[in-house]
Amino acid sequence: MKCFHFLRVGVVVCALVAALGVGRAFATGVPIGGFLPMVGIGLTDEFLDDFNTAAIPSTTLTGTLLGAGGQPFYDVALLDTGAAVSLLTNQAFDDFGLGDPSPGETDGYRGTEVIQIGGATGTLEAEINDPLGLYVGGLQGRASANPLVMNHAALQGQTNTSTITLPAESELPNVVGLSYASQYATYIRSDQPQIFTLDGKTVRTPSIEFLPLGSGGQGITRRAPLSLNPSSSFQQPPAYLFHIPIDDIDNPQENPSLPTVIQGGLFLNVNLANNGANLNNSSFFFDTGADVSVLSEFSALQLGIDVTLDEPDFTVAVIGSGGAKADVPGYYLDQFTIQAIGGSVVANNVPVIVLDVADPSNPANIVPGIVGTNLLAGRNVVIDPKPSLGGGGASPSLYISDPVTTQHNWTSTDQLGNWPAGSSWSAGVPGTLGIANVRHTLPQNAQSVTLDASTTVWELNVSGASTSSRIMKFSVLSGVTLTTFAGINIEPFAIVTLQGGSLDAQYVEILGGTLTGNGNIFTGSGPIAGQVENRSGTVAPGIVGVGTLDISGRFANGSDGTLSIGIGGTMAGAQHGQLVIDGPATLDGILKVHLSNLGGGTFVPNLGNAFSILTATEVGGEFSTLNLPTLAADKMWQVTYDVTAVLLKVTIPGDFDGDFTVDGDDLTVWREDFGGIYSGADFLTWQRNLGMSIAPIAAVPEPSALALGAIALGGIALRRRSSGSLSRG
Repeated sequence: MKCFHFLRVGVVVCALVAALGVGRAFATGVPIGGFLPMVGIGLTDEFLDDFNTAAIPSTTLTGTLLGAGGQPFYDVALLDTGAAVSLLTNQAFDDFGLGDPSPGETDGYRGTEVIQIGGATGTLEAEINDPLGLYVGGLQGRASANPLVMNHAALQGQTNTSTITLPAESELPNVVGLSYASQYATYIRSDQPQIFTLDGKTVRTPSIEFLPLGSGGQGITRRAPLSLNPSSSFQQPPAYLFHIPIDDIDNPQENPSLPTVIQGGLFLNVNLANNGANLNNSSFFFDTGADVSVLSEFSALQLGIDVTLDEPDFTVAVIGSGGAKADVPGYYLDQFTIQAIGGSVVANNVPVIVLDVADPSNPANIVPGIVGTNLLAGRNVVIDPKPSLGGGGASPSLYISDPVTTQHNWTSTDQLGNWPAGSSWSAGVPGTLGIANVRHTLPQNAQSVTLDASTTVWELNVSGASTSSRIMKFSVLSGVTLTTFAGINIEPFAIVTLQGGSLDAQYVEILGGTLTGNGNIFTGSGPIAGQVENRSGTVAPGIVGVGTLDISGRFANGSDGTLSIGIGGTMAGAQHGQLVIDGPATLDGILKVHLSNLGGGTFVPNLGNAFSILTATEVGGEFSTLNLPTLAADKMWQVTYDVTAVLLKVTIPGDFDGDFTVDGDDLTVWREDFGGIYSGADFLTWQRNLGMSIAPIAAVPEPSALALGAIALGGIALRRRSSGSLSRG
C-alpha cells in the first residue's frame, strides 16, 4: 500500500518542526499525528545595550508591546523543542511592526545579517533580528480570539533575545524554540483542550503553562529522564552573538551575527522492537514540533527495515525549510517504549517514518530517531529541563500522565440512531475529552447515526462490520458541524455523509470507508494546515454523484484510494461532482466516473465537453488507474492535469494532450508515454485522426479570473501535464 501524508519539518539552526496521519491500527492505536502545542506570543522593546548578550527570563511584562502603527499585536506560534531558535514569519515581522522606525533606530528591529537554517528538505536564508522581549503564554490565557489578545498575567517572558525572520515564501509558522523553552518547565495539559477560531481557522492545542525550572511533575509521578546534550549548552543562558566587528560601540546590540540559539537538544531513552529485532537503550531526540515519530535509516535497518528494499506501509510528503520532499517511507513498528520511572510508556503497532535528520547535539551526524507527540497523544506532560549541576533533586525529566481521554462506544442496536441519545453510548454522550467510536452493533443489516446539532469530541472513529450489508452510516445534517480536537477516521464499511454539514478536524483519514455528500471539511490547527487523506477508501463528492465537497487543507489520494465522480451534465457541483481544495492535492490511485440520470435519462457526453472534477492551489501526481464509462467509437476520454485543476474531457481519439486537436503535440505525448500509458495501437489511432479538430462546447474556466489576467499579461506560465484513457470505456 502506498499513501501520502504531509510532514512539516521545521528549523533548528541545524533542523526540525511537525506532521500528521493515522495508520492501519484503526483509531484505537497510535496515530501518526499527535498534538500541536500552540501558544500566544507578544513582543516588547526590552533589550540590553551593555554588552550582555544572554537571554533573561522575565515573569512580568514591563516593556512596551510592539505592533504596527503602535497598536500592540499578538500572534500564535508552535512550541517546538526541536528548534534551536525562535522564529517569526515574514507576515508576523510586519504585523509586529519590527521594521517600523523607532526613536534612534531608523530600521526598527531589522538586522543586517542572515543565517542559513536547515531541515530534512534543505536550507533557506533567514534574517537575524535585533534583540527584543519575547513573551509567551498558553492560549487558555487569551482575553479574546478575534483579534487575538493575550492576558498579560498569562505571559512568561524572555528579554534580550534575538529571533529570526523567515522569507515570505516559507510555509513554516511562527516558532517558539528551545532557546526559550530551556529557561522554563513546560506543562502541556491535554485535559484542558483549547479549540477556537482565529482568522477563520480553527486552532486546536492543549493548554500550556510555563513554570520555573525544577517545578516537578505537577502531580504526575511517571518520569522519563531527559538527557540535555551537549550539557554545556544548558549550563548557561542562551545568548546571541554581537555583530563582528561591532559597528556602533554605543549600540552593541545592533545587527547580531547569530541569533539567540541553543546548539543542542532534549533526548529520551527508548526501546524498539520489530519482527524479532530489538533496539534497546537508544537515545532519541524529543521534539514537540514533530507530531510523528521518526527513525534514521540506520536505526530502521537495525530493526529489519531496509528503505531501499522494503515496500513502505505508507509514504509521506515532507514540507520543510528547503521545500518539499516526496515519498518519505513510513512503516509500523511492533513496539515502541519510552523508558520511565513509575512505569514505562509502551505502545504497539506504532507508525514511524524513516528519514535522516541532523543531530542537534552533533550536527555533523544523524540523530538515531525522534520521539514525536503522537506517542503522547491524549496525555498531560511536563517538560522540565533543569540541569542537575550537583544541586540535588530530580534530574531533567519528562513527566507523562496516564491518558486523559475516555472511550465512548455506540451500543444501540437500532437501525436508525440519533447522536445525542445518551442511552446509545457506553459512557454517555461523548464530550471534548471523549473518543467517539461509532461502530456497527447489529447482527445484520446496515445502521445509521445522525448528528443534528453541532458538537465537539476528541476523536471520531466510524466503522461497519465485516460484510458490505452491515454498513455503518454517519450523517451530518445541514448547518451542523462536528468538531474534533484530533482526527476523524473513516474505517472499512463506514459511510460518512455531509448533508450540507461540516467536519472540522486536525486531519481526516479514509481507511477503507467512504466520505461523501455536500459540505465543508476544515483541517489543521491555526496556521498549520491539516489534510484529508484517502488511504484505501472512497471520496465521492455530492449526493448520488452530484454536488461539491470543499476541503480546507491538503488532499492526498493514495494508491489504494478511489475518487468517485458522478456526471449528469457539464455544470460543476450542480450537474456533476467536484472536489474543491483550498490547498495542494497529491494524486495516485483510482479515478472512477459514472454517468448520472438527473431526470431526463442517463447523461450522454458530447465531443468537446469538459468537466472540472477537482480544483486545488496545486496539483501533484496523477491517478494510476482510470475507470471511465464507455463512449461511442468517435469519442475518447482524456484526463488533463493542469497546475491547479484536473479536467475530464471528451475529445477525438488520438488527442493525447486534451486540446481538442490531433496534431504533432499529441505525437510527442505518445512518444513520452509509449510502453506505459500508450501502445502501438494508439499511434495508429493518432495517424488516422491527424489534423482533426473540434471546438470545446463546454469550456471550463481557469480557477480564477486573476490567474487569467496574469496569463494574458505574460505573468504566469502554466505547465500542462496530460494522461488519458486509451479505450472508449
